[in-house]
Amino acid sequence: MRILVLPGDGIGPEIVAESVKVLEAAGKLFHLSLTIDHEEVGFESLRKYGTTLRSDILEKAKTYDGLILGPQSHSDYPSPEKGGRNISAALRVELDLYANIRPARSRPLLSNGKPMDLVIMREATEGFYPERRAVQRLSDAARIV
Repeated sequence: MRILVLPGDGIGPEIVAESVKVLEAAGKLFHLSLTIDHEEVGFESLRKYGTTLRSDILEKAKTYDGLILGPQSHSDYPSPEKGGRNISAALRVELDLYANIRPARSRPLLSNGKPMDLVIMREATEGFYPERRAVQRLSDAARIV
């Protein structure tokens, strides 16, 4: 199994490094054949390559079995014209990751009713997510005025 790791910004590199350690331990325990590759995104990529997300990383991500993406500071990125690209939004759209799936189970200690399993499916390529960048640009423009 091939995993692409994109550490992100802020606490991203730190928590992603720990996530990779857990993944490697699980790989050893369950005899998984893992290949883990790393690429730079976010401010590190902006400094080195002039963009927060290079197009070749998007193409590369399509060839992997999984992806670990750390937090990004996309609200602090410059405009797209200056290289600031919302990484998670671009990955959702380009990799056709159209739903966030969040399973949940009730626990006897925390439930006062009948046990229930719940799966929340939230669409992730339209509505709030793409509009967030437009709202951010309006917010930035308001600060300038």
